[in-house]
Amino acid sequence: MSTIIQKGKIMTSREKLSGNALIAKITKVFVDAMLNDPQDWTKPWRGVNGMPHNPSSKTVYSGINSFWLMMHMKDGDPRFSTYKGWAKLGGQVRKGEEGIPVIYYSNSYVHKTTGKWVSGNKVPSPIENYEKRFVSRVYSVFHANQVDNAPVFEQPITSPDIDVQLHREWFQSTNIDWVEKPSDRAYYRLNTDQIVTPLAEQFLGEEEWFGTVAHEFCHATMHKSRLDRKAGNRSDDTRGYAEEELVAELGATFLAIQRGVESTPRQDHISYVQSWLGALDNDPKFIQKASSKAWKAAQWILENTTEPAREKELVA
Repeated sequence: MSTIIQKGKIMTSREKLSGNALIAKITKVFVDAMLNDPQDWTKPWRGVNGMPHNPSSKTVYSGINSFWLMMHMKDGDPRFSTYKGWAKLGGQVRKGEEGIPVIYYSNSYVHKTTGKWVSGNKVPSPIENYEKRFVSRVYSVFHANQVDNAPVFEQPITSPDIDVQLHREWFQSTNIDWVEKPSDRAYYRLNTDQIVTPLAEQFLGEEEWFGTVAHEFCHATMHKSRLDRKAGNRSDDTRGYAEEELVAELGATFLAIQRGVESTPRQDHISYVQSWLGALDNDPKFIQKASSKAWKAAQWILENTTEPAREKELVA
């Protein structure tokens, strides 16, 4: 089994954190948000219409880094890069600007007998003499508004109007069994591999409809034919159940951002907050693990959907 250890630490001059310390810091931000505004603790992500990414390397930040950087976005600009990354684009990080810590995991190998390390992209030989490790490194990135001469950001044009039918066809393209019917609740049933949601007109608005549907589709990725994610149930494994609900909630947020839809919390959102807080007390890495699973759930849906065909405008 692979293990995670601490090794490199590249931080701002004012603050140096290990991987575990950074996770603890991010977790505290989540906890404070839940305690201060349990009904709408995801408010810092509202209005975000692009995933945090590195314009220099073209990398999209994933897992816990995504949510962490979304809380540092300004003016809807999702661009973050290292000091050198901005320099490659002709930008200059302004003197005195504080970097934002993010965590990166890389593969390394340690010899089972000698303890000698092999890192980077090298795969040692013979491989059976080595144990694979994940090494966490903390480094700093800077938002575009901390940079002089950063390339101009072209704000995506989004419409406040949501075409429910287009999104419905997009979700249906996963071929997951989904039934919309008059109902007072939404759920995913694992033993039948089926999603059930109320009719779209029963929701307060299109954003609430999308958020609920995305939430249940993220649950559906747990099926053994997809990601085979294990989850607890409400009566026997409250912590596992709480984690799965957070996975679906965060995954739905990812999907809303990717689809240009306002991220709106579920109506029953507040009822889960206390269970999440309890789980966080018992497991400091709860947020990290849930956000990683949420990212994978959203990515599975994004990779297994197709855009519905649109009617082409007739040109005279």
